[in-house]
Amino acid sequence: MYKTLMKSGVLLAAMASVAACSSTPKPNTEMALSNAALQNAEVAGATELAPIELRTAKEKQAMADTAASKKKFLTAKHLSEQAAVDAELAKAKSEAEKSRAAVTEVEDSIRMIKTELDRSNAQ
Repeated sequence: MYKTLMKSGVLLAAMASVAACSSTPKPNTEMALSNAALQNAEVAGATELAPIELRTAKEKQAMADTAASKKKFLTAKHLSEQAAVDAELAKAKSEAEKSRAAVTEVEDSIRMIKTELDRSNAQ
């Protein structure tokens, strides 16, 4: 009796895990969003300004594509979401670097103007 109950429990658990896997739909939305985030990061200059973050995002997206092709949709969804976050980080880092460069340029211009004013006042 115990063995029959044990076999039934194991069979039920196996069927539940198969059903859970098969009920997860393909994460088309998440994959599209992560691909769009990757493109936005590249347009923002992440290739030059945040290459590590961009590479990490691309690697996770590639793993998501592989997981999706193997019908591991939950894994693909999680990896796509992570790729999107990493791509957003790359974009933000790129934009921050551009902003820092712009601030430095403005500060240099201000210093140059002050120097010229000091020269004019000294004459």
